[in-house]
Amino acid sequence: MDACAKLVRVVELIAIETSDPRRALVALGTAAAGIRTGPLALIDLARGGRNHFPGRGMASEFDDDSDGQARHFAGIATSAARVGPTLTRWLSIVVGRDAPSSPDGKLTDLAVEFARALLRGDLATADAADWLRERLCN
Repeated sequence: MDACAKLVRVVELIAIETSDPRRALVALGTAAAGIRTGPLALIDLARGGRNHFPGRGMASEFDDDSDGQARHFAGIATSAARVGPTLTRWLSIVVGRDAPSSPDGKLTDLAVEFARALLRGDLATADAADWLRERLCN
């Protein structure tokens, strides 16, 4: 199973546990990127988290030839739930130096879109895995 498939599987399992979008996004950050809960999360986010699912499997537009794309996606999605989508995107571009046209920039935008859809109620947690499977994975 590649990293993208593992990420999708974790989202499926989280959806079984909670329908609350914020809790689901926080759980995703913990499960896929090692982002702790509580105030220590900000330290983990600043450090970029940890690769719990190293590997590949992302669609080519998001593939930067590294094994950290699942971590990147999960970190951005959980950051959007914790500090807001707009600030998260700004931090990724300015601090993380992920140009919007780069694979990491496109991955950031997709993770922000994913988080916004969940947080606004446009995407149910029960449908989140399918959303990822269709848009993120090969």
